[in-house]
Amino acid sequence: MSDPATIKADLRRQMLDRRRAVSTDIRTSSGKAICEKIIGAPLNLLTRAWRVCLYLSAAGEIPTRYIARAVWEAGREVCVPAWSSTEKAYRLYAIDPSTRLVTGHYGIREPALRMPVMTWDVDAFIIPGLAFDALGGRLGHGAGYYDRILGKASRHAPKIGLCYDWQLVDAPLPQEPHDIAMDWVVTDTQAIPCAANRKDAAG
Repeated sequence: MSDPATIKADLRRQMLDRRRAVSTDIRTSSGKAICEKIIGAPLNLLTRAWRVCLYLSAAGEIPTRYIARAVWEAGREVCVPAWSSTEKAYRLYAIDPSTRLVTGHYGIREPALRMPVMTWDVDAFIIPGLAFDALGGRLGHGAGYYDRILGKASRHAPKIGLCYDWQLVDAPLPQEPHDIAMDWVVTDTQAIPCAANRKDAAG
């Protein structure tokens, strides 16, 4: 039987290869469909969140610009992770529609002007991933950056993973003690209540 590290490495390769093949049209339609589920039913994000943390999508990832626009149009606030060269870690910074973005750490877009936001002051987190399971298990790139951010978040702030349907796996993903589970996983076709699933599984 393969060890968890090997399982994760193999799954990362498979998911990255498949994600590279996603067309621009599918990315766009998936981003719009996911936004509708997050802003509307069943999550109704804007009824529970004033400040939302989301990622600035890289190649192949579900685009988050539709969610950001909806949050701004509702008069709410958006922040994103960006690399702090002084702290050698990701921190959160505010952005608005006029924010100039630059290419930063790992080639990911970041705000040129840094306005820090405290992690515990964020009301909801929109998180990328390479694979998810129905209990909220998440497979990232392996560096643990998001787990360190989420480890400082309010326990009341929902953690919402975004992915394509094919990134959902049937078996629970191998998890380590530092891994932070998602409360919801949202695809273009469904919204999975992972926190409720965990509660049911625990009896």
